[in-house]
Formats: sequence, structure tokens, C-alpha cells
Amino acid sequence: MYYPKSQIQPNLYTNGGEFILSTTKEDYKGNYYKVSSGKLYSGKNPTDKPNILLTLLDLNSPEEFKQTFDPNFITTQDDLSNGSYLLNPPIRTIPLFNPTLPTDQDIQNGQFNRYFCKKTNELKYLEIDKETYNQLQAKDLKIAWDLYEPASLLWVIKGNQETVFNTNKTSVFKIEQNQKWNGFSQYFKENYLKYYQSQDINDLYTSGGEFTTKNRQNYIGFYHIHNGITPMVGKTHINTPHDVLLPTKKSQLTSQTTSSMMLPTPPTIPSEGGNYSGGGSSMGGGGSY
Repeated sequence: MYYPKSQIQPNLYTNGGEFILSTTKEDYKGNYYKVSSGKLYSGKNPTDKPNILLTLLDLNSPEEFKQTFDPNFITTQDDLSNGSYLLNPPIRTIPLFNPTLPTDQDIQNGQFNRYFCKKTNELKYLEIDKETYNQLQAKDLKIAWDLYEPASLLWVIKGNQETVFNTNKTSVFKIEQNQKWNGFSQYFKENYLKYYQSQDINDLYTSGGEFTTKNRQNYIGFYHIHNGITPMVGKTHINTPHDVLLPTKKSQLTSQTTSSMMLPTPPTIPSEGGNYSGGGSSMGGGGSY
């Protein structure tokens, strides 16, 4: 039926949950127009095809009908039966935030897989579990696979801290570049050490004769072994610069040094950072982390 422009209210919009398509009974989201008779049609105006009659969503309909329009679900538009839409299309779930955590075996291996997805038409990212990832990969009809793109990422959690950080960062940027996932790296907020398993040995103490400072002064006090290799000043490793300790000739972090790690805490302990027999600043040059 023809309507003059004066009887058409064009360029209306709905976010969904108001109208359904009269042909498929699916929730409608998008532009629509209204004519003088009160009927609503999809499209900005009659020239914006297709113009499908819209009907109001009946909130008093049976429960099984309402489920089709549950905001947590998406109804497929692609399932066809003999060239026509199915009368009762399957309900599909959407991916939910459900990150995979490292298992004891993963921690032992020093790495594990993390899984992510991106909305196909938006720069929105979500961490998901392996099951959801597999469903998206397999284009499982139980999930909205056509609306999300999946990706997996091997995440390192053991080793040299700087190396682990750079390895994970590189892996993220490869996905961002190869899959054109612009802004994917921002999802991580520079936390490329998430789940990192420190290999530090902490709360050790030396009474002297085992280490010197970078100024070759005898060191007495607390220390720790960073990444299982490097002796450093202080009970535990911290982010601010602190000195590396140099083993003396009598102690090269061999079994003799290992046994010193097990010494009981001495009755009189100086300050937590340890005492230097001479001067020197812990904020100094290349021996800091």
C-alpha cells in the first residue's frame, strides 16, 4: 500500500525487546518507520528494503516463547529448513567471561593456554574458557559462533621475569596484528606477568664471609636468590632497584651456599635490608633489578 510522505514517520530506531518480525517471530533491532494506520515496518523508510511488518512483543506470551527473547540468548537467523526459516529456531548462548586458570600441572610445565574472543562487529574482547573456545571454533549451533571470533594464546608463567614479560607481550601483539584485533593488547593493561610463578628463594641470612656488595664490601644481613640464580639484598625481591650480591671465592652458590640458606635465624638481627661493612648506595648502577 502506498503512503504519501506526510503519512510516514521515518528514521525511528529500537534497541530490541520491543518488536518482532512478523515473518520469523524474531526480536527486531534497528531502524523502522511508522505509517498513519499505526503499522510499523523495518527500514528507515519505504525505500529502505526490506520492509517487514513489525508487531509488538507480547510480554504475556507463554514462557517458552519468551525464552526466545531472553537478553542472555541470541536466536539464529541462518537455520533454514527446505528454503524457509524454522518455526522454532534453537536458542543460542553467547560467550561469558570465564578465564582459564593454571592447574598444578600447568605450573609445573611453566605455561598454559588462555582463550579469548572478539565481537565480530565491535572492538570488544572477552576471556573465555576452553569449552567456549572449542564451540566457537567448531561453529557449534548452541552458541552464537557467527558473532564472535575466537583465539588462543600460550601464556608463559615461569622463567626469567623479564623474559616471561616480553614473551607474553609478543604473543599478544602477534594476535593483535595477525587477526587485526585492534586494541587487543590494551585488554591486558600491561599485566604480562599475570599468574607468574616466582622462582625466588626468600628470607635467607648470612653472617658474613659469603657475599660482597658491588663495592667489594663484606655483606651481613638478609638476602634472597632471585629467579633461583641471582643473590640480592633484602628478604624478598621488590620492584625498586636493589643491589646484586657477589659470591666470595669461598662461596660460589654451590652446595656450601645452599646449606647456608638453611641456617637458623641469628639471635641478633640488624635491619631488614642488611648491613654493609662499607659505603655504597643500593640505587647504583648495573647490579640492580
